[in-house]
Amino acid sequence: MPLCSICGTEAEEDVKFCPECGASFGDDDDGASDTIRDMAQEYAKQVREHPEDMSARYDLALAYMYDRKWGRAAEHLLVVLDAEPTYADAHANLSVCYARLGQPDEALASVERAIELDPEKKRFRKIRRQLTGHKH
Repeated sequence: MPLCSICGTEAEEDVKFCPECGASFGDDDDGASDTIRDMAQEYAKQVREHPEDMSARYDLALAYMYDRKWGRAAEHLLVVLDAEPTYADAHANLSVCYARLGQPDEALASVERAIELDPEKKRFRKIRRQLTGHKH
């Protein structure tokens, strides 16, 4: 079964997109498509012109995640969290970045914060299980 490079969700062999986050399971191992890169450039322009626009910065972080630029994504997520410390999804996505950057302690702390902020979100608990190696 393929494993999503963004959120870690297992998917059926024949699916083209992750059922959890929508990431592509395409054959392109080099990262994101040109469309995602174009979107990232547009979000980057928006952030340069309006650095206080946390929505654009968050979208830029997501585009970087889809392009597997984990460090760049984490940088922007940290700025978002500095402005909006209770943004649970940003904490969860930051945990994915930290995990991909080989920082398991930071990854676990970030997902634990996401769970604390939004305990009902199944995706957050799934990320924690993947980080800790637990199946259930």
